[in-house]
Amino acid sequence: MNCPVCGQDHICYAQDLISRRHEIFSPCSDCCRAVRDKTGPPEDSPPPPCHCGRAFIDDVYARLYFLLVDAGLFSGDEALSAVGIPLIDPGIFLRSPPFLPTRSLILISSVFDDDSAHRAYHEIPQISAILKEGKDPPGVGDCADTESHVCSEHRLLCGCDVRADLFPTSHGPVVAYKKQGASHIEFPHGVDPKIRSVETAIRRVHPSLFVDACSGVGTLGITGGVLGVHHIVLNDPWYAAAYFSGFNLLVNKESLGLDECEFAMDFPHLSREKLLDGPLPVAEGFGAEKKVEVFQGRMELLSPLIHDHDVLTVFDPFNKKKFRQNHSFLQGWENDVGGEVFIP
Repeated sequence: MNCPVCGQDHICYAQDLISRRHEIFSPCSDCCRAVRDKTGPPEDSPPPPCHCGRAFIDDVYARLYFLLVDAGLFSGDEALSAVGIPLIDPGIFLRSPPFLPTRSLILISSVFDDDSAHRAYHEIPQISAILKEGKDPPGVGDCADTESHVCSEHRLLCGCDVRADLFPTSHGPVVAYKKQGASHIEFPHGVDPKIRSVETAIRRVHPSLFVDACSGVGTLGITGGVLGVHHIVLNDPWYAAAYFSGFNLLVNKESLGLDECEFAMDFPHLSREKLLDGPLPVAEGFGAEKKVEVFQGRMELLSPLIHDHDVLTVFDPFNKKKFRQNHSFLQGWENDVGGEVFIP
């Protein structure tokens, strides 16, 4: 499937990724694994990738390190870990370090510049993108404080920063694509407490409508759909979150029981205004017994669109501690929408 950002064919449907998840980062019989000390500089040059095309992640990091030294951005005394933050694509819970196939690593770094990043992309096949780390986490910050949003993104230096994470649920993994430079990091673990919380609430309440009111890229809302809730509403004020909430309906359409997905607008159109009051319709998915709606907008303006009974609403804001103190909003939501509200 073509990427909505770069247009290249590097997007997979959920079932394809799920079926291959155990082999993507596994070595062949000839791959070499030499763990390097991350607290100091690499002691020797890394070997070339294996004939299978994979390279051990520590060796990829060593190649990046020596490239930075050659570019004059490292002195050679820095720790190997100073290269940056690695994010594998797809993000999968692993019990040992990965062997990276071609275009499977996104790097978030404060060190690289444009020239060195483009050189790394062309010389190191495992690199899919390098992002210049910004001073603030990507996104809109605290979604409960609508008067003082700070919108931030990491700057893309090379490649395409759209990547997937596979999050475990009791009904199999949910695949969540995101534009990483516009999204904060949520990497899969063996057990996801937020997903567990959603599953527990849905099994207890049996809602006819599940609302993920600050949805990010839709992981919790899609989990509700996979668990069998017939009507799902996803909403986020941030353009990249709202769009990829809709896009992930398409990616997970088989496990959601959707026959078709329709977009109200494409990614370039939505990105023209990155933060909206809304609610602006972004996408819809339909199935024989399933309907999923995606909006971009402030969550406090979403309630007039919700008319179902037996509503369960999840709020998963970036700053949960501050959000829990917003008693007037939570009480107002319960009065206007009804049903049950929880924070995972």
